[in-house]
Amino acid sequence: MDRIDALRLFCSVAELGSFTKAAEREAMTPGAASKQITALEQRLQARLFERTTRSVRLTDAGEALLDRVRPWLDEYDGLEQGVADARSAPAGVLRVAAPVDFGARRLMPIITQFMNDWPGVEVRLSLADRMVDLVNEGFDVGIRIGNLPDSALIAKRLAAACMSVVASPEYLARAGQPTHPSELAQHQIVIDRNKPAPHLLKFIRDGDEVEVRVNGRLTLNGAVAAVTAASAGVGIACCPRWAAEQALADGRVVEILTDWNSELRYLWAVFPSNRYLAHRVRLFVDFVADQFPDRI
Repeated sequence: MDRIDALRLFCSVAELGSFTKAAEREAMTPGAASKQITALEQRLQARLFERTTRSVRLTDAGEALLDRVRPWLDEYDGLEQGVADARSAPAGVLRVAAPVDFGARRLMPIITQFMNDWPGVEVRLSLADRMVDLVNEGFDVGIRIGNLPDSALIAKRLAAACMSVVASPEYLARAGQPTHPSELAQHQIVIDRNKPAPHLLKFIRDGDEVEVRVNGRLTLNGAVAAVTAASAGVGIACCPRWAAEQALADGRVVEILTDWNSELRYLWAVFPSNRYLAHRVRLFVDFVADQFPDRI
């Protein structure tokens, strides 16, 4: 087991580029971590890391060892955890990161139901509209909407997140109702900075694609805030349909340009690939996936 622990520590140092961070993850002191890696290097008769005061990087021998050890450790952890999972209910701390609006409005009811079903799991939810670094910030799973950047994370697609274009009846009575996406350029648009390209809207119909550059007097960050602004008559909002559902049901806003499809985005669960997925994490991801229809 000491050798397995040393190899697991080696993988953590390689991933994090830091003895201090790896030691913290493996619940040991930096000094103990350094000694364990030194002992591993002596046993293998190879230098695994080039160390400076500012950085730690793999040598060629370290790269070769990492390529062979990481899949083996994943398989070993999987076998070990699988035995434990079969004998016990999920338990422990589950750290989840999610966007603010989506997390509060759509994810919270799912989390509370999950906690009711599995009382041994403690959930720590962090809501933020930035790209959270799951590995370095210690999260088990992140819920994200949109296109995913290339990374070492594993991603599970949960649903298609449809977009809607909405405005209040009062605004449309005053400013007129657009019948083609290009007309949005002449309207007040609520600009949501959380979008990758907040001033550019894309539409498609029967193979016809239209891109419209838009502007407006109000700029904010948050889909629910954009719908609230639209319901107050400030302008037109292009927002996720889930964010506008209640306002549409109440009649505070109406959907326009319904014969056009606006940009389609996806809802994802992402999690680190370097560790075996704990029982509570696997269970949570599957549970969340089951709660959403194909399109939201």
